[in-house]
Parts: sequence; C-alpha cells; structure tokens
Amino acid sequence: MAATPMDSPNSNPPSPHPIHPASPIPLDSPLRTYSKRNLPSTLSSTYPHGLLSGHPRTASQQAAFDAQKREIINSMTAEQIDKRYGEMTEKVKGLLEEEERKGREVDEKIEALKMERDVERRVWERVKGKKVGG
Repeated sequence: MAATPMDSPNSNPPSPHPIHPASPIPLDSPLRTYSKRNLPSTLSSTYPHGLLSGHPRTASQQAAFDAQKREIINSMTAEQIDKRYGEMTEKVKGLLEEEERKGREVDEKIEALKMERDVERRVWERVKGKKVGG
C-alpha cells in the first residue's frame, strides 16, 4: 500500500479554516457573539470579521476582502464610506424585513390550512358516523 501525504510525518497540518457546511449557523446560536455595525443583533457572526452565515472567511475570501477594502479606502473619503455603509445596511434591513413579512404570510397560510383541515376532518367524521349508524 502506498503512503499518502497524511501518513508522512512531514505532512502539512490541516487548514485553520474549516470547510463550511451547506447550511449557515442558526441565527439563534449562542456562538454568534460578534455583531455587525448598524445591523440587528440577529445578524451577528461567530468571528470578529466573519460572514453573516456565521462562518469565518477562508484565506482566499479574506484576501479578496482585504483587496476590496484597500481599494475602497484609497478611492473614497471617510464620509463617502460611512454613507455607502449606511445605504447598504438599510438595504440589508429592508431585505430582512421583507423576508420576515413573507415568513409571517407563510405562517398565516399554514394556520388557515390547518383550520381548513380540521373542519374537513370533523365533517368526514360526521359523514362516516352517519354511514355506520344509518
């Protein structure tokens, strides 16, 4: 059997950045302790500069983030950055409110369907009772 790179004593240690699971960390997770400026506390991250999904950035994501940050800092004044950040946080808040509204609508539809099912079940029980007794 051939030795794999992991079998050799000089192999590189695993990356410090874990592979992200398919789903984000739940918003109510106690791991989310780092809040984002001007955003609701429900959108906290598990890392100081982590993603809103709750996961840390990979090395390539961090490099891209740093490059974009340098470009912004070099091309905009502090006031422009604050204004743009405010616009983006308002956009995120608006999207969050829209998703919450949609969630409430879905919950209302589910409740209406449950009530409808309950009525249908009671009618079915009556019809079934009449057939047996009739």
